[in-house]
Amino acid sequence: MVEPLISARNIKKHFDVGVGMLKAVDGISFDIYPGETFGLVGESGCGKSTAGRTIIRLYEPTDGELYFNGKNVYKLSRHEMQEVRRNFQMIFQDPYASLNPRMTVEEIVGEPLDIHKAYKSQKQRHERIIELLELVGLSEEHANRFPHEFSGGQRQRVGIARALALNPKFIVCDEPISALDVSIQAQVVNLLKDLQKRLGLTYLFIAHDLSMVRYISDRVGVMYLGHMMELANSEELYENPIHPYTRALLSAIPIPDPEIQRNRHRIMLEGDVPSPINPKEGCRFVDRCPYAVQKCREVTPEFEEISEKHFTACHRAGEIMRGTAKTTK
Repeated sequence: MVEPLISARNIKKHFDVGVGMLKAVDGISFDIYPGETFGLVGESGCGKSTAGRTIIRLYEPTDGELYFNGKNVYKLSRHEMQEVRRNFQMIFQDPYASLNPRMTVEEIVGEPLDIHKAYKSQKQRHERIIELLELVGLSEEHANRFPHEFSGGQRQRVGIARALALNPKFIVCDEPISALDVSIQAQVVNLLKDLQKRLGLTYLFIAHDLSMVRYISDRVGVMYLGHMMELANSEELYENPIHPYTRALLSAIPIPDPEIQRNRHRIMLEGDVPSPINPKEGCRFVDRCPYAVQKCREVTPEFEEISEKHFTACHRAGEIMRGTAKTTK
């Protein structure tokens, strides 16, 4: 059995917003294995990005445990965390905001090397920066330019080069393509896949573009209002979704065949996403779920294995899977 590289256990991140606690991430658990891409999907505001930042301790967790190579990262001191930081990196959503406009590309990519003193001479530092730029499809002539001189796709390549500077094992990709032109998105995703093969990287890939997540991910977790609703292998999740929320999400993916697209059933969710501030007991999806019963309002469903390596948090998952569940709305 391969041991997980990352094990998240009951991770919570709450923010005090004055009128109550905003429960952005409220007890999620999953494993990520070496060399795999774990996709995390859900609507805007469901807590995906907060989960990514809490996992690598950019945000201090409210509760939970995060094991990396068998060590609980949340119990490490600042000095011990410095060592782990080399292996945890992040590619940010917006390449316009995540690069310092006053620094050249060489300074941006070289900053992690400077912080961790990861070179013996200026020559070695410069050579490493050029190697990183070439790895992401840029060249030496780009090193002395500033971020505003690049297109969005090139800026994101600079962000990827910076993330790779210290040879990390684990990278959180926080919606790395959502701010880019559609024509550039596939190039960046293919670059990430290529780098993963060449360097043996492990990714947490956060996105709301479900077809892109299917393309890049080995396993996918679906989040809604801070809770994990469903988790399975990518193909299994897309072919056999069980949770009503996952089914509604997947029914919204357009199919590039007009005949199939015209005849397929689109599941329309009614109502708005409730507030994550002081949420009630029970299933977070209850007010929008066509299968909701009284138990769903009173008891928060356990996140459990419903079939082999397929987990879901739904009281009626068994009925839905067997096709015997009747809608209540």
